[in-house]
Amino acid sequence: MTRTIVDDDFLTWEVYVSGGQPDSPEAARLFFLCLDALTSPARFVEHGSRSVAAAERDLLGLTDGELKEMLARSVPNS
Repeated sequence: MTRTIVDDDFLTWEVYVSGGQPDSPEAARLFFLCLDALTSPARFVEHGSRSVAAAERDLLGLTDGELKEMLARSVPNS
């Protein structure tokens, strides 16, 4: 499942959950992919639960404003 938000610079971002094994360094991350600049690296924040299922539930319930705040504190995926 994905969500789409527009940031304050009018860039469109796709937001989705991806994760590795529970309790691994890659577990339960919310990724932000800029649809207006596909050559830019994706950005992410870790979901505190470290559970993909919980992160997906939260993604559905978060407001666009909350997602924009998460985008602001996200880090580039390397």
